[in-house]
Amino acid sequence: MEGVGLSEVLEARSTRFELVCAACSKVADVPSVRNVYCGCGGIYDIRYFDAKDAVEGLPLGSTELCVDLGQGGTPLVWLDELAREFGVGELVAKLEFCSPTGSFKDRGSAVLMSAAKEEGIEEFVEDSSGNAGASMSAYAARAGIRAHIFAPSSAAQGKLDQIRVFGAELHLIDGPRQAATDAAAKFADSKRIPYLSHALSPWFAEGVKAMITEVRDAGFAATDIIAPAGNGALLIGSFAGYAEGKRPRVHCVQSKAVQPLIRAIRGEEWDAREARSTIASGISVSLPPRARQAAKAVVASGGEGVAVSDEAMLAWRDQLASEVGIFCEVTSAAAFAGLEELGRMGVIGGKSRVVVVVTGSGLKEPLG
Repeated sequence: MEGVGLSEVLEARSTRFELVCAACSKVADVPSVRNVYCGCGGIYDIRYFDAKDAVEGLPLGSTELCVDLGQGGTPLVWLDELAREFGVGELVAKLEFCSPTGSFKDRGSAVLMSAAKEEGIEEFVEDSSGNAGASMSAYAARAGIRAHIFAPSSAAQGKLDQIRVFGAELHLIDGPRQAATDAAAKFADSKRIPYLSHALSPWFAEGVKAMITEVRDAGFAATDIIAPAGNGALLIGSFAGYAEGKRPRVHCVQSKAVQPLIRAIRGEEWDAREARSTIASGISVSLPPRARQAAKAVVASGGEGVAVSDEAMLAWRDQLASEVGIFCEVTSAAAFAGLEELGRMGVIGGKSRVVVVVTGSGLKEPLG
């Protein structure tokens, strides 16, 4: 909406959706990406007024993205031999690592950066274990917005290099993943710069819905969707991408070392101090802010949460590469380890039509 003022943008959005606090149900005064926390401390969800928008709409003042790098349209690959190995009816892989920056995060970044561009935001803060930071940096460059990306100093070098090459200011933080989040929030507050966290913003998860549209348009009637989950945007977006009554089961796969979403799915407590190190950095999120929404998506769809070991993830990364020709990062391979576990549990079987989301490229991280 180039040339349109902020008030006009927010008014246009207000005719289609509103921000509702996930904790207290209070509606925000305006549907702005600057609104991160409600007064009660809860975070916001987007509530559309039209059911069709809820499945396919964009939370923007315009009907189209204004920041676009050609994301979407990723391959849907049939894995017939693996389907027989797993004992399922049909198995397809949605190769989200074929996105512009090599991960599914580009879908969310396109929507969030489009919303920021509409609002005239010139600078923002984000924190990430790597993929989201690289993606947000690229889309910020496309939008002409300055990005401050906070990331763990232990993040994969390939991902950190991406952030740098896109021109973002990279802030490396020692310690666990949560330390980068805390530092980003403190910096944003002290500098009075919008904190556009991909983990907190409901705009980000909205981008995932387009992936589901592509699966439906390909004619694949999924009974089950399996995705690795850290903050849970894939779970939330996959659930939202189907109309009520037509949803497949959405399954959450996490590392055995970090299981906050699985605990939430089971209605159990999780203490972040239980988190241990894992090779799957993309799902090493000890305090996901949208745990409640992600768990609700899984439970409401009839899905399950399963935890897998580093060894299983590494084995599946190597098997996928050598036997199928799919080279994904370890975090992505977690989904196949999860599929194996769901088969053992009897949750998925011979009549299942399964979509596994392959989230990130193996080119971003070392093999060791």
